[in-house]
Amino acid sequence: MPGQPLQLDFEGYTSERDKSVLLGYRAGQGIIVTTPLVNGSPMVLKLGASLAVRLFATQMNCACAFRTEITHISRAPYPHLHLAMPAALVLGEVRSSVRAKVALITSVHYGENFAQKCSAMIKDLSLGGARLEARMLPVDIGDNIQLTAQVSVSGIERIIKLDAVVRAFSKEAGGVGVGLQFLAMSDSDRITLHAYVLSNIHRQ
Repeated sequence: MPGQPLQLDFEGYTSERDKSVLLGYRAGQGIIVTTPLVNGSPMVLKLGASLAVRLFATQMNCACAFRTEITHISRAPYPHLHLAMPAALVLGEVRSSVRAKVALITSVHYGENFAQKCSAMIKDLSLGGARLEARMLPVDIGDNIQLTAQVSVSGIERIIKLDAVVRAFSKEAGGVGVGLQFLAMSDSDRITLHAYVLSNIHRQ
């Protein structure tokens, strides 16, 4: 749908993916997207330039990619590009192992009856587990812990509570790194976690 964020990868222009937005399309004819900006100005591009387009289709829970080329460049009434309609799409389902980079503060409950508590930062998150960093967290591989965190999904703040088992532990500069595997969770927490992970993958 129009408004869909896109990542454009132009051959020979940059090693990074440039941000764009889908403006519209005509079935079988072409696609219209915004021209990426560099330091506030539209990129200088050539007609016929090849590029790869990547996007995340939330409705289908998958990442999509296709190759195309620029068929028209316009600066009026605003900078936009016309792209050739792709011949094929590559689709990849986002599975539970795909992780989103986040910086989410969480409360960690550990020890006997989860009586001990500390704060930590979740650095990456998936539907099946997470990696967190803390100044101090006296746990061992195989220990069970509980996480409580506040997440924002579509502007709505929700509290999720997750049970997890420690699968990896390492000492790092200034603290420790802990790899977790999530255990059974409520349907409500699963839906919230799923939406939060997908929204953060979408932003990357």
